Amino acid sequence: MITLDDSKAQSLRSSEGHRLENVVAFILNNLLNDKEIFIAQGTTDGLKKVVNDKKIIEQIIDYNKLPVKRPCDQKQLEDYPDTDLFILLKTKTHWRVLGVINCKVSFHSRHTMVTFWGLAVRIGSNIKYVCVTEDKDQYHPVRPRSEFGKSCEESTAVRRLLESFVDRTYIIKSYELNSKEIQKDIKKFSIALKKGTVKSICFDNPKHKYHTKYCVSVRPFDDLIFDIIRWKEEIDR
Repeated sequence: MITLDDSKAQSLRSSEGHRLENVVAFILNNLLNDKEIFIAQGTTDGLKKVVNDKKIIEQIIDYNKLPVKRPCDQKQLEDYPDTDLFILLKTKTHWRVLGVINCKVSFHSRHTMVTFWGLAVRIGSNIKYVCVTEDKDQYHPVRPRSEFGKSCEESTAVRRLLESFVDRTYIIKSYELNSKEIQKDIKKFSIALKKGTVKSICFDNPKHKYHTKYCVSVRPFDDLIFDIIRWKEEIDR
C-alpha cells in the first residue's frame, strides 16, 4: 500500500528529475546548437520545440520504440523506453538521433531500470544511451556517500551495472536553472572550448570529499559535450 509519505517522496523525485532534465538540456543547447546539435525531451511535445515537422517527430518516436512480445496472446507490441532527452543532429536532409540521455538525481535502486533500457536501446537501435546523475547522496547531511563507491576498485553494484550496460555515466553538479552559477560555468566552458584550452572541469566538483573517482566509464559532465561532438564527427565522415 502506498502511503502519503511515499507519494510525497515520489512527487519530490519527479520534480527533481525534471529540474535535472531541464538543466542538462539548457547547458547542452547553449554549447551545441551552433553545431546543429539540439537536445529535446523525448516526448511529442518536447520534440515539437525543436523539430517543426509532425511526420519527422512521429518517425523519431517510432524508431525509438522497442518490440515487446506478449506470451499470453503471442502478440508483438511496441513500447517506449525510459527516454528523458534526445540528442538530435540536424543535417541538410533530415534529423538524426545521436543518443539518448537518462537523467537521475540519484538512483536509490532505480539503476536496474536504467541499465535494462540502456541495453535494450543499444541492441535494438545502435543508438548511444548514456546517463547523467548528480550522485546526490554524496551531499547527504547525515550519511554522505557516493552511490558509485570510492572508485572502480571499491565499487558498488550501481557502478558495475552502469559501466556494463550504458555507454557512459556523467556526473554533474546540482544546479538551479538560470542560476548565476550555471551561467558562469557555461561561459567559462564556452570560452575555453573556442580557444581549445579546456584544462579544468567546469560542470562537476571532483574535489568534494565523497566524490567517486573517475574511470573510463564514469566521467565528469564536461566529457559528454566532447563525446557528442565526436559522435557528430563520426556521422559526418
